[in-house]
Amino acid sequence: MKTLLILLLVTVSIPAFSQDSTSVLFVGNSFTFYNNMPDIFKDIAESKGKKVHVDTAVTGGKDLKFHSERPRTYKMIQSRKWDYVILQGHSNEFAQPDSKVDTLTYPFAKRLADSVRKYNPCARILFYMTWGYKNGNKKWKPIANYDSMQLRIERQYLIFADRLNTGVSPVGMVWKEVRESNPEINLYQEDRFHPILTGSYLSACTHFTTIFGESPYKNTAKVELNAFEREVIEIAATKIVLNNLARWRYLPTPRLLEPGFDLIQNKDSIQVISNAKNFTSHLWDFGDGSISPEVNTTHKYLTKGEFVISQKISNACKENQLARKIKIE
Repeated sequence: MKTLLILLLVTVSIPAFSQDSTSVLFVGNSFTFYNNMPDIFKDIAESKGKKVHVDTAVTGGKDLKFHSERPRTYKMIQSRKWDYVILQGHSNEFAQPDSKVDTLTYPFAKRLADSVRKYNPCARILFYMTWGYKNGNKKWKPIANYDSMQLRIERQYLIFADRLNTGVSPVGMVWKEVRESNPEINLYQEDRFHPILTGSYLSACTHFTTIFGESPYKNTAKVELNAFEREVIEIAATKIVLNNLARWRYLPTPRLLEPGFDLIQNKDSIQVISNAKNFTSHLWDFGDGSISPEVNTTHKYLTKGEFVISQKISNACKENQLARKIKIE
């Protein structure tokens, strides 16, 4: 009677590349990098069981025109297959008269969006809707107070989303919700436009909810804010984003590539049984120079020793793999 050795996926070694991740590139200025906001976003996501990769192309005080002419921004766009690219401009540039926005902002936003789509055709582009200055911008009467400035910012970001077929991460509207519902919670630095940690946490929660379509409520990210402020912000992000998905042109996160397989070993013969999900291409590498495109197959080794079996899967946008070690005696 033959003896079969069954190697279950959870009990064998080398769990390399076993989980797909969501990659996010932030392009912007100090409204993005203050208080390490992208890292806060990553911590929130990971505390909610998401695997994420985050990087930035950011420079203080700069607008979308600057990034559209900056080689490093394009280098970052081309550096990997991004799932999301988040574009953030000056609050002030989006609050200007329509004719000014059309000539001094839109062409450069389009140039960036076109580049993202050229090098990352599967990436979802989101505009990071910023917030109005605490007391508005006194240099132009129509935006001389917070409410009027925020209204123009909101309007222009939604127009850009429609014109460029993108989504919106409505940070500015969550900001407005917290200002109105809990005016005792301060979000601004003393300069009255940059965010303090509370404001950056609000931004991170909004981006998380916009990307994953889930509430950040009760996340366990290590952020030094009191429990009351965290709860108010988390509830506001949930309410504003999830109750208005169509308004923000919500783009669901694509299904992640999930490699997985079981092995059944009978002496020098190995049967591989795939449990992978969401792939269009599947390849086995048996570690002895042999490969197979079959989803489920059997392979016979001609020599003894240790071998690493790799399962490589891909779709139109991404690739992933999982490897396991076996011993032929």
